[in-house]
Amino acid sequence: MKEGNKILIIRLSSLGDILLTYPLLSLLKQKIPNSNIHFVVKEQFLDAIKFNPFVDKVLVFKKNELKELKKIIKQNSYDIVIDLQNNFRSHNLYQFNLKSKIYRFKKPSVKKFLLVKFKINFLKNNPSIAIHYIRTIFPEFKEQKLELYFHIPDEKENEALQKIPSEFLNKKIVGICPGSKHFTKRYPVEKFKFLIKKFIEQDYSVFIFGGKDDEEICKELEIHSSVKNLQNNNDLIETAALMKRCSALVTNDSGLMHLASLLKIPTVAIFGSTVKEFGFYPIYEKSIIVENNNLSCRPCSHIGLSKCPKEHFKCMNEIEPDIIFNKIQELIGEKN
Repeated sequence: MKEGNKILIIRLSSLGDILLTYPLLSLLKQKIPNSNIHFVVKEQFLDAIKFNPFVDKVLVFKKNELKELKKIIKQNSYDIVIDLQNNFRSHNLYQFNLKSKIYRFKKPSVKKFLLVKFKINFLKNNPSIAIHYIRTIFPEFKEQKLELYFHIPDEKENEALQKIPSEFLNKKIVGICPGSKHFTKRYPVEKFKFLIKKFIEQDYSVFIFGGKDDEEICKELEIHSSVKNLQNNNDLIETAALMKRCSALVTNDSGLMHLASLLKIPTVAIFGSTVKEFGFYPIYEKSIIVENNNLSCRPCSHIGLSKCPKEHFKCMNEIEPDIIFNKIQELIGEKN
């Protein structure tokens, strides 16, 4: 590829998927140093990409302004379009850009279907989606340590830190991210409460993180004066700035799990109805997945469900908080 290419990347949603594009973006700037990279994203996920140092311009996808967005894309005459969404909605944005070289992310939809419906696993050695994104345009890319980063403007970081009382900073801090879009990806609140009590007994401070939809769950976990609820109205930059104060994090399989990886925070990720083989797992090497591997019903979905199909929810209910606590101790010990 020649230097100076104009590149359009399309990944409209969701939070985790967008964050997993970060290694690709840094690699593009390495391999095509003078490239001009534009990124199309839905408005509600703008925080996930707007401060990325390798993106020259962000184009916001709004349903009521599609005509204008398509016009801008056509006028820009991109040399390369990298479609990481790869669906009708994304195709529609560039279908008349006949001079662009098009690269589309190939989703392993059939393999995921076979794993969920028939437990036939052709994804045992499936790498991270972050690597799949890279291979969309660099197919010979070998698995290696990915560049992890997430830029937080100094003023935003300073503003966020004002929310933390000084007494919390005198102890080691463990962060808890109890939310996830779907019920079957959420560790039970009562088990989180037990886990938090264990941390408090060991003289940790506990930060609770979440977005707008997690308000109720996060509120329930305010069980002690050593717990600081930092849930906000989807301010990802603020969340990232506050996460950086944590020695380790406990998350569900969620977008904040991927943010933790980019921030290089040791993380214990709890997987319920989903499995690592789908490619959406922490890409920071100092991370541990905790899951119940003794169930024939896992995975029951590749994105999560509103309730357990078997009505026992053993994938989460049989994971004891002590296991997670011990894994966090292990990670913090490694960090020190």
